[in-house]
Amino acid sequence: MKSSDIFVCIFNYHAAENAEFLYRELKPSFECHIIDADSGERPDPCGGDTVYLPNVFYSGMMHHAIMMAKEGNYPYMFFICSDVLISREALEQIKHILLSESFDGVGVYCPSHADDSYTWAAWSYSRHSGKRREVAFVEGMLGLYSQRVFEQLEPLDINPHGWGLDLVACFYARHWGLRCEVDDRVSITHPKGDVRKNTLARNEARAYLMRYPEGWAIRRYWIISSIRNAAIQLFILPASYRKWLKFFLPVYRFFHRH
Repeated sequence: MKSSDIFVCIFNYHAAENAEFLYRELKPSFECHIIDADSGERPDPCGGDTVYLPNVFYSGMMHHAIMMAKEGNYPYMFFICSDVLISREALEQIKHILLSESFDGVGVYCPSHADDSYTWAAWSYSRHSGKRREVAFVEGMLGLYSQRVFEQLEPLDINPHGWGLDLVACFYARHWGLRCEVDDRVSITHPKGDVRKNTLARNEARAYLMRYPEGWAIRRYWIISSIRNAAIQLFILPASYRKWLKFFLPVYRFFHRH
């Protein structure tokens, strides 16, 4: 793809140092902005490329990024949450992949997760295949979404916490015959946050899904993905999940080596 095809947004919530690192690494290659929630107005270290918002949660940041991407008529949007940890070398690799490879027919693309990362989706952990591979679903802490996919996420007003946005993105990508991909050539680390059940966020997500004509189909897709992914739940729920993944991931890779 061309650099001008991709709009890059960094969603920052109380991790400004890493957000600015990501910005400095990505800005030379792409149109890049930080969407900041809850830091308050302050001098912008990014030369006017930071949008300061109140605490609008994940969906509010995504909404603002989508509006900016639509205004610029970008075919793709690449977003990354500022708590995602990624090395300078991995960022260089991502930039090379995005700018040198074809993404025709791809609706959602995401780097894989390193062994010490947290993700609900077992298939997002690196299989060390050395290639892009198709998957059912990837979580929304970062990713490349095609224009058709990210525009489908709106409106977001009834789902401020943002549960289910990634589910909708992946459902419609596959529904339209587009691929969802994980790339084993590059890995990121996402720290484990608060995974306690959040009744409000879950109810928001259910109402959000049912705004779509395919709402029941999306919920079935959610259930099927959860059942398919159930094997990993026992490993990620304990606080010591990293220790247990050391045992789980080699077994997982053995049975999914192709």
